[in-house]
Amino acid sequence: MSYIKVPAVQDKLKRAEADYRAVIIMASTGWGKSAAVKNFYKYKNPLMLTVSDGKLSSMPNIYQMRKNIIIVDDLQELDDKESIGYIRDILRFDGVQVVLITRGMFPKYLFDMEMDLDFVRITEKDFYLDRAEVSEYLESVEVRVKDDVVDKVWRESLGYPRALFYYADRLELGENFSEDMNRYVWHEVFRYWDEAFLDKVSEEFREFVLTICPYKYFSDELVKVLSGGVTITRMAEYCRNITGRFFHGPEMINGEEYYYIGDKFKEYLLWKRNLSWSDEKNKENFLTAAAWYEEKGDTPNALYCYKQADCEDKIKELLIKNVTTHPGIGHYFDTKEYYLALPEDEIKKRPLLIAGMSMMCDLIMEPEQSEYWRQELIKYEKDENNSKELRKEARIRTAYLNIALPHKGTKGILTIMKNVFTLIRNGDISLPEMCATGNAASIMNGGLDFSEWSKSDNQIAKFMGRPLEVMLGKFGNGLVTLALAESGFEKGTMSPYEVTTRCGNGYEDALHGGKIEMGFVAVGIMVRQHIIEGQYPSAKRVLASFKEKAYAENATQLYQNIAAMEVWLSLYGGKTDMIDEYLSKLPSERVDFCITDRYRYMVKIRCLIVEERFYEALELANFLGVYYEKYERYFLRIENEFLKAVILYRMDDEHWKDHITNGLEYAREYHFVNIPAMEGGAVLPLFKELEKEDSSLNTGDEFYKTVISVTQKVASAYPDYLKYISKERVELTSREMEILSMLCEGKSTDDICEECGISYSGLKKHNRNIYKKLGAANRAEAERKAQWLGLFHRG
Repeated sequence: MSYIKVPAVQDKLKRAEADYRAVIIMASTGWGKSAAVKNFYKYKNPLMLTVSDGKLSSMPNIYQMRKNIIIVDDLQELDDKESIGYIRDILRFDGVQVVLITRGMFPKYLFDMEMDLDFVRITEKDFYLDRAEVSEYLESVEVRVKDDVVDKVWRESLGYPRALFYYADRLELGENFSEDMNRYVWHEVFRYWDEAFLDKVSEEFREFVLTICPYKYFSDELVKVLSGGVTITRMAEYCRNITGRFFHGPEMINGEEYYYIGDKFKEYLLWKRNLSWSDEKNKENFLTAAAWYEEKGDTPNALYCYKQADCEDKIKELLIKNVTTHPGIGHYFDTKEYYLALPEDEIKKRPLLIAGMSMMCDLIMEPEQSEYWRQELIKYEKDENNSKELRKEARIRTAYLNIALPHKGTKGILTIMKNVFTLIRNGDISLPEMCATGNAASIMNGGLDFSEWSKSDNQIAKFMGRPLEVMLGKFGNGLVTLALAESGFEKGTMSPYEVTTRCGNGYEDALHGGKIEMGFVAVGIMVRQHIIEGQYPSAKRVLASFKEKAYAENATQLYQNIAAMEVWLSLYGGKTDMIDEYLSKLPSERVDFCITDRYRYMVKIRCLIVEERFYEALELANFLGVYYEKYERYFLRIENEFLKAVILYRMDDEHWKDHITNGLEYAREYHFVNIPAMEGGAVLPLFKELEKEDSSLNTGDEFYKTVISVTQKVASAYPDYLKYISKERVELTSREMEILSMLCEGKSTDDICEECGISYSGLKKHNRNIYKKLGAANRAEAERKAQWLGLFHRG
């Protein structure tokens, strides 16, 4: 393979040579490490040393050498003490530049020298080629293709030099870019990895990676189960020393440490496993993992493993078992592919599967299909050809769906609940476990929207409190107390003392004989009450304390909403450091939306507003608006209207007035004072603008005056919440504009200081002023805001 010059690697080698600094190149096999070094030093007559059988190939006397460049290859194999001592000596020797090449990570025996010698580090990321470099290489080997093909080659090769070489080879032969070409190229890469990597590692490590490669994430416990006792810690250490970053981690998922393999290496290992493992061995591996996942309650991964092992009966059994759990902990959305794959005639034989299909369809926003399956359940219960036992199961599940299906809303639900309560009291049915919260930190905005009930909350609590508690079982503990607390809080009709007292009582009821989900409701109300009162530290402490408890009890169903609440809460403190990671972990709503994720997506809108990605925020708000309308989510519809107004206002779109007016009208209907007030300084300027057009708002509208009063209180307490600085309000000096433009061009601190003729401390002072005026927390945020506002120095 001819050498492909990689600019980033060449630049680092040049920098090291200029300063006579030691270099260490750390990358897995196939990245062209040795080729890069040989190409760079080919006219400089370096001394080449290699490691074989744990020792250096030679150790010439340093004082008698005429070479001033020493290159050591295959350093990952080195374990001989004398050779290690020799390398330490040459690294300290003046007048000699040392270049170390390893497939592993930085060697432990050099840790004490790492900082003093200030190694120039070259890693795998430096070897990736960008799009322009891919295009330049193709031209250099006289492969002339259209820009769209260059794009495809760059994307499919991942900028990996060896893959790029194979693409160029096929294109040079006149082949058109295709999926067949992709397969050919990567199979060639896999064959190379076979010889250069897998054939050279220990038998134990080879068997280990083939054993765990099908699994997206793997924990130490799973590894031990699958491999008969091999620990991931030992394999990780071997990997670190011999092969570099073969697998990644640990990463915390639901309170546990997990590792994972990169996509292409995973694809390679699966290719290798299919070539070398028998069907029986494959199946045994998947069945072992499936049993472990099932015992852990991880239904989606258990189903995946049973599918790979062709165990259709176990898949059906697990799907039926899943239906017996409520949507809060049941895996409906992330197992939908398995439900949808079931033949319709098979589904219609089992009431539980019919009920499961009805609930699953509702959760993925297909209410018509959900209703179809609910009607099928009713027909099943009436069909006397079915057994008495299964007809009773159908009746129980119908009663459950009549209450629990999200699309049915709350219209007529009081009558339904009374009828179901009568059936339970008479012993005709026993209702399956039902959760009223939907894992949200709310009752009113939980599994169903109870905004309508809040209009006469005390009366409903008096007459329906007991039936609700009976129907919900343990989930009913604390429900009435917390529902009244939340209604009183949202309407602003209950004092902070009474809200927090009721929440405290409800929390105790929930956690002593009840369910932790109801405890999360109490926490959510208390957090919002603390925010309204300006008690930000108290809000953080309440959430942090509950998070600790949830993780201690392994309440995995709450983790995502707890994480979302943490991000939302951080916005009140003006902290944006959690946003990027949060947004990166959310699936696209257009691809994978489930209605149980509504709270997470409302937090996403706020994050997008902070990042001034207004078109994305508006698109998401519009998408969610369809769901809120169709499923009668009044609470969220109100919240969404105010956020839409904020987005459009900042986009200079006059339609913001329509949405803020709608939001106020909807909120007034239920007297929900605190929904708009919670948005504080984000909505306050809009209210002020609205008053200019309608003076009656501030003079005769008592509801509006209350909203304004609380909103001003929140805005004053949290001036950085969803903070926005318009272009007209940014007043940068000419020097600040000059520095900002250099920041946006990606220039280094040293370059900016040199070009501007200022000291490092002087630059820091300018940067602080720029960040403050832009409302940015760091350089990256300042660059992003400057780009959006069009603030560039033009000379």
